[in-house]
Amino acid sequence: MDSLGISASGMRVAALRLDASASNVARLPVEGATRLGVSATASAGGGVQGTVVEAAQDTGAPVGDLVESRSAALAFDANARMLRAGDESVGFLLDVMA
Repeated sequence: MDSLGISASGMRVAALRLDASASNVARLPVEGATRLGVSATASAGGGVQGTVVEAAQDTGAPVGDLVESRSAALAFDANARMLRAGDESVGFLLDVMA
């Protein structure tokens, strides 16, 4: 997998993490609501794949979910910057070869 694909897969997993943490915060007042988390595994050709899973109940969950959402947003931004840099490199290479 190329660097653009790796960055895109990282963005997808970061978006899943953000969705799961936002869902947990939104369902705080719901009694017996299932907490969500994301399991990320490395892909054989590069990149990462994420799966939404049930997370353990945690009394400190609201704070942890807010921290997780910020961490996921930063991971998404880092992968987006990598994707942009890779795209610019390919564009530069095409300009040089033309």
